[in-house]
Amino acid sequence: MAKRKRTQASIRLRAIRKKQGLTFAEVHSRSQAIAKELGRKEFAIPPSRLHDLEVQGVVPSIFRLYTLARVYRSRVSTILSWYGVPKR
Repeated sequence: MAKRKRTQASIRLRAIRKKQGLTFAEVHSRSQAIAKELGRKEFAIPPSRLHDLEVQGVVPSIFRLYTLARVYRSRVSTILSWYGVPKR
């Protein structure tokens, strides 16, 4: 398996989490609440996956991207744009 490296998206995800003063555990807890609310475990973000998103440049699933937008009080389109998806 090829090793991934940090991307601008992963750097931005870490920066927004740090700016809001959130730990991996807090993001995980909030994501679990969203997953429970929506009735789908795919929305939950375990700390290990958040680490992969921030450090290894792993691209989040659509479910986790939605969760990140809610937790970080951001627009889904903004986070998508960090991964090169045009806003339009």
